[in-house]
Amino acid sequence: MTRPEEGLAAIQKAGFSEAEVYAKRGRSRRLEIGPGGAAPGSSQSTFCIAVEEGWAARAGGSQGTLFLAGTGTPRPAGAAWPSPSTATGAALRLPEPPSAAALADWRPPVDLESPLLGESEARAVLDGIARELARELPGARLSSASLEEGSSESELVSTRGMNVRWRSRAALLRVEAVLPGARGNVSHRATLDAGERLAQSFAPAAIARRLADRLHVLQEGSAPERDRGEFLLAPPIGARLLLGLLPMLLGRSSSPATQSPSRSDTERILTLQRGSRIASSCLTIVDDGRLAGGVLAAPVDGEGSATRELVLIADGEARQPLLPWWAARPPETRASGCVRRAGFRDQPGVGPSHLYVRPRAETSVASLLGGVARGYYLLDATGSGRWNFEADRFALPVCGFAVQSGRSMAPVAGAWLCGGISALLRGVQAVARDLAFFPLDGMLGAPTLLVTGLELRRAAPPV
Repeated sequence: MTRPEEGLAAIQKAGFSEAEVYAKRGRSRRLEIGPGGAAPGSSQSTFCIAVEEGWAARAGGSQGTLFLAGTGTPRPAGAAWPSPSTATGAALRLPEPPSAAALADWRPPVDLESPLLGESEARAVLDGIARELARELPGARLSSASLEEGSSESELVSTRGMNVRWRSRAALLRVEAVLPGARGNVSHRATLDAGERLAQSFAPAAIARRLADRLHVLQEGSAPERDRGEFLLAPPIGARLLLGLLPMLLGRSSSPATQSPSRSDTERILTLQRGSRIASSCLTIVDDGRLAGGVLAAPVDGEGSATRELVLIADGEARQPLLPWWAARPPETRASGCVRRAGFRDQPGVGPSHLYVRPRAETSVASLLGGVARGYYLLDATGSGRWNFEADRFALPVCGFAVQSGRSMAPVAGAWLCGGISALLRGVQAVARDLAFFPLDGMLGAPTLLVTGLELRRAAPPV
């Protein structure tokens, strides 16, 4: 069997001065039901077990870059690796290995050894959601669902001396619920995505409650023509807003590690963001690749650089964007280990791991809701948002409840939360303690936020 070290030696023998070999082995189990309203235990469900082993190699130098990938163990499709003359495009630069000190405080999560869910256990989770949903909202049912749990081992070696290994595991849940309309009206549908490190951590009652709330407001709610007030934004909406803010939080959001930005580009990014007060003093935004209990927690990122906590906005003041090793300029800015691999066949790219709004332990959701004189408690986003940073505008479709004197008055659906992006950042008045994460671009998290200075509209405004 060819190991990554042997593949690296073969690449060097072919004449490449700069090279890395990445290998990944994983296994997963997936249960699917529907569509068509099949009950979780019916014959219309499928249970699959998959085992995968793959590799990827990048090689090159000043002459360009060669990228190869395949299943099994690291070896080219032919008898030998291609020659350096086949490398094209941007020059290849690889990171130095992390220091022992950077890895010293990493402790692998103890639940990495937990067995993956079996078919009966996965069915019990989906059965529990279906049962709780019917209890919360009579007539509602699951129309489709999937629950997948997997674990993997990764290994990365390079000519720079990189030699790191790490393990991961994650569980992803996607459920769609339907509520038939009264008197033949169109049915209402709600979809929910959730991620946990262990599938057994999913709470059926909480998931069913979120689906039921969404279906209820979709069925009964309407939207104001145009209104302002205080907006209490539940965690799913806060996470969606973070997703929309990513372009301003990522210093090099789409550039591959094979491309190195010029110093002037990086300085321009820092001049626009670093040290300026761009948000309310209540708002702190963090990315942490080692977040305790985090779904994506790992000692290193997809290129082997050490992960760590990085504060992007601290009490409303911009510290720095999320930067990979090749774009950071110490001591002004630091890298955080934010290079990801979507799969072994994909080139590494920059992205968040656990990006979240830091919660305030002393603030409960109930206290924030009780203080809303007139406004809205928005529970969920009903679609993708629209963002225009040049025009400083955003719009996000939402649903929830109108609130007066801390009490719910009427359901709201078909509405758009909109306003200025700068107004959103500066309008955060309070942050609760109920931090929750959602699988969006990485794991994005937020607690309930109290925001002013925005609008709710029936029709989507120009953005």
